Amino acid sequence: MATREELLSHLWRHVINVHLNPDALQAQIDHSRRRPDDPFADTGPALERLLAAGADPHDICLVQRDAAYAATFATLYAIGDPGVDNGNVLMLFEDLLSADPSGMEGRPGSAGAA
Repeated sequence: MATREELLSHLWRHVINVHLNPDALQAQIDHSRRRPDDPFADTGPALERLLAAGADPHDICLVQRDAAYAATFATLYAIGDPGVDNGNVLMLFEDLLSADPSGMEGRPGSAGAA
């Protein structure tokens, strides 16, 4: 990726908003069943319990999207820490919300616009 904007766009499309697909929940469950010893394989049973309790799949997707944003932000913030790479501060975390493809900076309703 040649530019900051391309990187931020990639992160929104392939790291944050990828969690908006409710069909992916079943894929996570199925993967956990096939590979119960894999890292994070306990996610599948947790999803099954949430769905069995009546949780809306879209709501679960919104929570996963929020977690992905928080992890992405924290990673970019850590990379931009002044103590990293002799003070070469990237500050990408400052631009992450404004790179939301919906134009809504992650606010309510932005998931539907993605």
